[in-house]
Amino acid sequence: MKFLILTALEGPERQEVKKLMGETTVDFHPVTKTDYYIGQLTKHGVHQVYLGRTDQTNVNAGIETERAIQHFKPDYVFFLGVAGGLKDVKIGDIVIGKDVYGYEKGKATDKGFLPRPNFGFSSYEMERIANLYAHADEWKTIVAENKNENFDGSLVEVFAGTIAAGEKVDSSELSDLHKFLKINCSHALAIEMEGLGFLEVCRQHPQVKALLIRGISDLVENKSTADSSGSQNFASLNAAKFLFGLIDFVLTNNATSKNDSLDKDEKALILKAARELYPSGLKENSIWERAGGDLSKIALFGINGKTQWFEAFQLIEKGGAGRLTFKTLSQAMLDDYGDSPELLMILKKLAN
Repeated sequence: MKFLILTALEGPERQEVKKLMGETTVDFHPVTKTDYYIGQLTKHGVHQVYLGRTDQTNVNAGIETERAIQHFKPDYVFFLGVAGGLKDVKIGDIVIGKDVYGYEKGKATDKGFLPRPNFGFSSYEMERIANLYAHADEWKTIVAENKNENFDGSLVEVFAGTIAAGEKVDSSELSDLHKFLKINCSHALAIEMEGLGFLEVCRQHPQVKALLIRGISDLVENKSTADSSGSQNFASLNAAKFLFGLIDFVLTNNATSKNDSLDKDEKALILKAARELYPSGLKENSIWERAGGDLSKIALFGINGKTQWFEAFQLIEKGGAGRLTFKTLSQAMLDDYGDSPELLMILKKLAN
């Protein structure tokens, strides 16, 4: 699988994420020369991790997100960084961005500003998995080891909810912006400057699972004091630890999925059936896409059907086929060839 992680800032955000990536190399976009750190996760097969930086504002976040998705073609994409807390949170806490409220858009009239907000949404599946992980024993263990007496000293908490996103920094509860949000978006847990641009681009790539994660670095008032005490690094590292724990949680659950209930001979039967029933390869009768696969992940040009299927099965084995599994592929093949005893046998075992 491929995981793309984006941050807005270099020092307190991207570099904190990089600390958890292990050995990395640097890659440059072939056209723009945008720089990315590249690492690997090897606990459950070999999985690529790409780490980029967008700079601040929703516009920049949108541009860089689109560029990185087109270049790396990830299965998952995350935007991670700091945010200001608006309600119910403390410094160091983590907010899962279930949705984003874009507060800038509106109409200026002689009676005042009439808001016409934009909205963005994280992938439903990822938001649910992130909430599940927030209550898992694995995360509770990390939290117990992650107290910081400089910032309250209590355990880091994880919340899921609305994040406000615009082009402004809210640094006073007396500011017009803060008063506006209290009236028009009183349920927002945090405020930042990139989430809307990020999620708007991800909406146009439904094959990618997207999630916004923020660490709380200040509570609006006394922002400068909090920043000078290292709160941004603390919040960024908390969010990064949550993210990498979440990725491991996803990979662990994938590794223990029904794919592993098949032995080597049974997987060979599926491969044999695929080669015989679809000799032209993955495009024949749209079998790969109907099973939930992405053709862009397989090098098809100049490769015969037999080799395509071999490469495809290697991808499934490594957990890099996304939503496609041996079960979804077998089911799609069975839809075409319902009288295959081999496929019926495989599906029966997968269902047990």
